[in-house]
Amino acid sequence: MRRLPARPGVYLMKDQKDRVIYVGKAKNLRARVRSYFRASGDRRAFISRLDRVLCDIQVRVTASEKDALIMERELIRHHRPRYNIDLQDDKMFLSIRFTSGHDYPRMMLDRRRPGVAADQKKTGRWFGPYTSAKSVRDTFRLLQSVFGLRTCPDSVFRQRKRPCLQHQMGRCLAPCVLEVSPEKYAKKVEQAVLVLKGRYDQLLGNLKKQMKRASDDLRYEDAARIRDRIRALERTLQRQRVIAENPVDRDVVGLFREGASGVVLLMQVRQGRWLGDSRFRFSGIEASSADVLRQFLSQHYASGADLPNELLLPSEATQGAEGAGDQKLLQEWLSGRRRAKVRVTIPQRGSRMRLVDTAQDNAAEAYRSALATASILDDRLLRLQKRLNLSRLPRRIECFDLSTLGGQLSVGSLAVLIDGEPATSHYRRYRIREAAPDSDVDMMREVVSRRLRRVAEGEEEAPDLILLDGGRGQLGVVVALLADLGISDIDLAALAKGRSTKGRERVFLPGRKNPVLLLPQSDELFLLSRVRDEAHRFAIAYHRRLRRKRATKSVLDEIPGVGPVLRKRLLLKFGSLKGIRAASAEELAGVKGVTPALAGRIAKFLASIRSLTGAGEAGSDSNRRTK
Repeated sequence: MRRLPARPGVYLMKDQKDRVIYVGKAKNLRARVRSYFRASGDRRAFISRLDRVLCDIQVRVTASEKDALIMERELIRHHRPRYNIDLQDDKMFLSIRFTSGHDYPRMMLDRRRPGVAADQKKTGRWFGPYTSAKSVRDTFRLLQSVFGLRTCPDSVFRQRKRPCLQHQMGRCLAPCVLEVSPEKYAKKVEQAVLVLKGRYDQLLGNLKKQMKRASDDLRYEDAARIRDRIRALERTLQRQRVIAENPVDRDVVGLFREGASGVVLLMQVRQGRWLGDSRFRFSGIEASSADVLRQFLSQHYASGADLPNELLLPSEATQGAEGAGDQKLLQEWLSGRRRAKVRVTIPQRGSRMRLVDTAQDNAAEAYRSALATASILDDRLLRLQKRLNLSRLPRRIECFDLSTLGGQLSVGSLAVLIDGEPATSHYRRYRIREAAPDSDVDMMREVVSRRLRRVAEGEEEAPDLILLDGGRGQLGVVVALLADLGISDIDLAALAKGRSTKGRERVFLPGRKNPVLLLPQSDELFLLSRVRDEAHRFAIAYHRRLRRKRATKSVLDEIPGVGPVLRKRLLLKFGSLKGIRAASAEELAGVKGVTPALAGRIAKFLASIRSLTGAGEAGSDSNRRTK
């Protein structure tokens, strides 16, 4: 301990397998690390287990405690230690983002990940995250209809030749093809930002002045459009509750925990109005409440969240070994990020204290709601386990499905439910490479084997239950596959579509002659049909995409004299293969590089083949075989 530097820095605790189990920052590394091994030192629960799991402590010195705070956040994000809080849920929330580096910034919905938006000059401006996807999408549509900002990617923006449907619906100014000055567009962006920051009064005042000027100038259509914008904003304003008389921008933090689990809630108050809140659940975290709050705030604001004038924290922020000093440190760090002072306070009375109490109450309610949901889910999973006689609780269910059309472009899909919810980041698509395209059994074996080989090699997490969209044939071949791979601890079932017995779905299980029959409204069938439908949807979408790609490329590439450049020009000019087919030879010749003779060959060739995007495409879904 004496060799540790008495300087600011970060310490990393490692176990016998050289895994980082805890990362902490300290103003004085020697004193902080020493406190873990004193009888009167840190009393967190995991400290009592250090003698069994701790193998090494590494330290990294920094120039200041603020630098240590930043380094701690990055190391937590990289190592995800067992005893630190990591805002993994945050990446699932939607944010509204305005891109930068363009005369006409794009407005888009994006998933915010910790650390991605650290440099706002490069990544743009972020607002959120929003826990309610419906609310953020409603806000996004409001901004579209009121301000007409573009939402298309840069690649589409650069190649656009005429206004798109969004412009025709009044949702985009179409700066891609129409005369819209960057200055005018920038004003629209700033007005949208005012809405997201809750500055409705300022924006409404400006719009009312614009409406009056338009009316005085006899530009009644412009005045009517501005009037509609004002009404839309006023409707949004009416839905927001005033909770503070002082029109100051504040973020209010609430914390509720029971043991190592809990919820951190961040309530956004802008101009005295409650815009919404973000909720972050954590579990298995035995750090002090002060550490939880510090790590939460550093990760949340480092990822590009909008910074307020004032941050209100609960009294738990002062608990722990360094809790009292964290308040000043956070204030310094946040002020540096905002380039203006951010006041960090722990109120003891008055209106600010009532706001913190409100955030605390909402955090407690969010935790109880999550706990009730988890309890219901556990009961549902337990019933499924008992009904199918599974060896373990099926927290991770993986379902495989196939999609093919006459044996062409055969594909497989994998959908995943984790704790009853779709985990889309774990979904997988497979092109059939080796199996006979007319054999569902062989194709199922190939797809499942490609997934399980990675499990057998320890590269990926094993599922608790594998569900096959099929019957006895698919089940039998996968049972043999598990035996070949030496895997015996994964449950297996097959859910048959089509035939049913008195309205009941059939579930085939290994070693059982008769299928298990599930009632239509049962929780067990709800879980299985949910993941089956996800796998089915994913397979169909992939198959359609491949068919569209092949149809477009193969037909045009077969025309003599049409290469990649001309193909691209034709598609940009006419929008689709159907549009090219409908064009006359004279219209085709108007495309750069298409001679009259080549235009005639194109028109003659397309007229001679069967439609691939009309009746053939429309009827393919009904003929597709999905097992």
